[in-house]
Amino acid sequence: MDKKKTRAILFFFVGAGLFWIVYRDMDLNELGDHLSRLKWWWIGVSVMLNLFSHLIKAFRWQMLITPLGYAPGIGNLFLSNLVLAFTNLVIPRGGEFARLGVVNRFEKIPFSKLLGTALAERLTDLILLVLIAGTLIVWQFDNFIKILKAPEISMDAMNIRGVLIVILVSAFLGALFYFLFLRPGRAKNLKKRLRKFWNEMAEGFMVLSRIKGLPLYLFYSLLQYVLWFLMLYVIFFAFPPTTDLSFSVAAFTFGFATLAFLLPVQAGIGAWHFVVIQCLMLFGIQESTGQIFALIAHSFSMLIHLVTGAIAFVTLPLVNRE
Repeated sequence: MDKKKTRAILFFFVGAGLFWIVYRDMDLNELGDHLSRLKWWWIGVSVMLNLFSHLIKAFRWQMLITPLGYAPGIGNLFLSNLVLAFTNLVIPRGGEFARLGVVNRFEKIPFSKLLGTALAERLTDLILLVLIAGTLIVWQFDNFIKILKAPEISMDAMNIRGVLIVILVSAFLGALFYFLFLRPGRAKNLKKRLRKFWNEMAEGFMVLSRIKGLPLYLFYSLLQYVLWFLMLYVIFFAFPPTTDLSFSVAAFTFGFATLAFLLPVQAGIGAWHFVVIQCLMLFGIQESTGQIFALIAHSFSMLIHLVTGAIAFVTLPLVNRE
């Protein structure tokens, strides 16, 4: 078994373990009762917002690729985003490479250049996430302090992990330096390939400085977060116990729950549920009710990605037959 499969299986069990810890005592009768009272129209609205967010992401990505001298179709970019969401359910962080592979295959754009544009996207999203998190902390500072009172993580364990990461990274860089520079005879072709790969990736990454219509690009970037928030917010109206919760409660829950997706666990399983439950409990929602809300919101999102991703895999070869 290769390392990627081993890592994917490991993180799957981590997420499954977190999920079991959160839901081991859930009352299935209560779950069935809440499902019977669910307002399905709002679930449909969440589905539409989900698909629209992928379309907006496709338009934004097209703006990054165009300055490189290529004109990818919106259809392929949209379907590749669905493939990304589908793959992330199976392989943590694997969806990005699947998306790049799709566009590389059907649009004939060098993978390394696409990787550069993907890095530019991630940089944009990271900056916006930091700004949103900062705004959220200032806006709801009291609730933020309450969240920090959750069970503490052992600093000793964190220090050990940090030391191990430093050792492994140092060993890798040392081996790479030795292979590339101390034994140049064996690494000549590899160095050329790495240099070419780096130059093409840098060209894609630096496209942010050459993008046409930067305000529109930033608008698309911010709109994505708005759509992701609305996907969760409308579930508040679909679930009767949360119908009366305010906009600020939904924003607070969305902001902190989004951070759970930074963990290398498939679709934030377990971690996302835990954060959402803790946030809702701050505003008077019972733990069992919060469990059901988190399960419904996350499960429908996963189901959408499974169905649309499978459709995208089938559709891509058909729309690119020529």
